[in-house]
Amino acid sequence: MEYSEYFQRFPDAYARIVAGLDRVNTLYAYLIDSGVLDGADSILSIGAGSGEVEVRIAERTGRQIAVIEPSQSYFDQFLENVKAAGVQELLLEAHRTSFEDFQPRRQYDVVLSLFSWFAFELDRELLLKALACRDAEGKLLICLPTADCPASKISAISRSSGINLTSEQLSAWARNEGFDHDYDVYHGVVPAELYLYGDELTEQGRDLASFLAATPWEEMSDELRQMSLAAIQSGKSGDQIDHASGCLIFDAGKHAASE
Repeated sequence: MEYSEYFQRFPDAYARIVAGLDRVNTLYAYLIDSGVLDGADSILSIGAGSGEVEVRIAERTGRQIAVIEPSQSYFDQFLENVKAAGVQELLLEAHRTSFEDFQPRRQYDVVLSLFSWFAFELDRELLLKALACRDAEGKLLICLPTADCPASKISAISRSSGINLTSEQLSAWARNEGFDHDYDVYHGVVPAELYLYGDELTEQGRDLASFLAATPWEEMSDELRQMSLAAIQSGKSGDQIDHASGCLIFDAGKHAASE
């Protein structure tokens, strides 16, 4: 089973995974504290999903946002989130399409790909396209899990494709292709009890393992279950689990000459 099929079959499980990772709070905090958004008035998000992070940015900072999202259900939810937050006047563009088919109408101060670059893998033309969406002094930020993140370790043992690209792989490839960038680490720390109960996985932990392995828990072999448990346990430090992610920051003001 591919990840896209698993997502379509078990949308509730995926929603619980996203909520458990607390990505809205942790990602928003990272974007603000890291200075990535400093001096930016406009933001384009590639593969924004339901756009909670983007809406929060608009709501709390007054920055203008635009999104590209191919999933109709996610796109509809994003529009509902925009309305609920009352930030319609800050929405510059919303495109229900793939990034491959997207036709840029303008440039942005910051372009974001928050855990969506899995879909593009090591595609030079799409990276050039994303970079071209920045303005002359703009930034492109791509976030993906690190190789030692529990999520990456489970994805690595999955037979499915489409969600097993790590930030280190993308960074090394980009540098080899001549795209200079900064590399930072964002820590998505969550309570260990969310996924672990003693030496077993909780329901939330099973949801995470099942999605990343693209295999319903009841269809997993004992070996795959144990490997998934070990992968999640490997991220445990004290009473927390760190879903670390690498952030590639392509800053036109710093690296324009080498791109």
